[in-house]
Amino acid sequence: MGPIFTLNARGNVMLEVMRDYFKLDNPAVKIEIQTSHLKMQEILASKGFKYSNLKSALVPMIDSDKHEVGFIFDSQYIDSSWYGYEVAQAIIPLLDKRTNQSVLCGDLIGGNQQFIFEIIEESLVLSRSFKFVHGSLLYCVYVNNLSCKLLERLHAELANFRPYVGFIPANYSSRAKIYLSTILVNSFLKHGNHVIMGHEDDRPNTENVNIVGLPFEEFGYQISSLQSIYFDLFLSYKIERPVYSGFEVDTEMSLNAITDQIIPLEGCSILVEDAKHKYLLSEKGGKLCKAGIEDIGRNELETLIQSKITASYIYNLVYLEKYNVYKFNLILEISRPDMDDPVKFLVAIEYKPEEKVLRVLTLY
Repeated sequence: MGPIFTLNARGNVMLEVMRDYFKLDNPAVKIEIQTSHLKMQEILASKGFKYSNLKSALVPMIDSDKHEVGFIFDSQYIDSSWYGYEVAQAIIPLLDKRTNQSVLCGDLIGGNQQFIFEIIEESLVLSRSFKFVHGSLLYCVYVNNLSCKLLERLHAELANFRPYVGFIPANYSSRAKIYLSTILVNSFLKHGNHVIMGHEDDRPNTENVNIVGLPFEEFGYQISSLQSIYFDLFLSYKIERPVYSGFEVDTEMSLNAITDQIIPLEGCSILVEDAKHKYLLSEKGGKLCKAGIEDIGRNELETLIQSKITASYIYNLVYLEKYNVYKFNLILEISRPDMDDPVKFLVAIEYKPEEKVLRVLTLY
């Protein structure tokens, strides 16, 4: 079985409800996840897509030349009650038909308007003067995997659209990024000039339906859809955020996708073997230097990774049968006082539940 790029049990409770209602054990849940994942790939293949080609839209990026942002629009300046459609007409033609992106949407909802005002004030890159009235009047379109050039183009071209306010950068952890991760919902995945989305679970997967109703065809995009049970679990991008109390099931299900043995990651010790430590210092020295940890000791590196283990979700889940290795990736952000932005590392981890050990395979 190939890798599962991402599994979304954070925004979709189907697996959790199924497990609890039917009192399923871990082996049964693993079978259900793997069977569903294979079925999803079969559906995609029947529509002309390879799951492996969608990876860049489904996993977080560490490349500083790639961006994810939340574009903010003021619905007060849109006459139609379906302001999402008007925004889509402005933004869809500006996207690059050669690239992959996941797109999430939603109003900036919440009872604490002072908090919403504060994150707008501290994070928004303005396009024009703007007066905050109420969060629910602001509509966000969140797009990942944007090149610097495409982001600049979108920001410049959208400035001609009166409702456009500006964008919230979300490359690195922030209060704004965490907030957006709690209120936005996945709308569609763009793969080149194709748009993939979910449709009703009682509709056959042989059909292709533009269930969100946005004007994709008007701008030359082709629509493909599949039952939401598959789209929501395996084709929905998760905005990075720490693992908060009450949401641990997302990590549990991600691990259960590749193994029957589930233990809390924070209860595992981190292992950086001597040879691996020397390799990282010699071969990854440039990146370590950028983060200000070029001389970090093995124990210090283990402690650092341990402290960040629940700072984001795990992804790229795979069981390497040839080596009997359970593996996943996570993102590590390291801040330093003399730099505006943190340094991002991808850490590949071997999960060894019998020993309660997370063995570092590589870091870059």
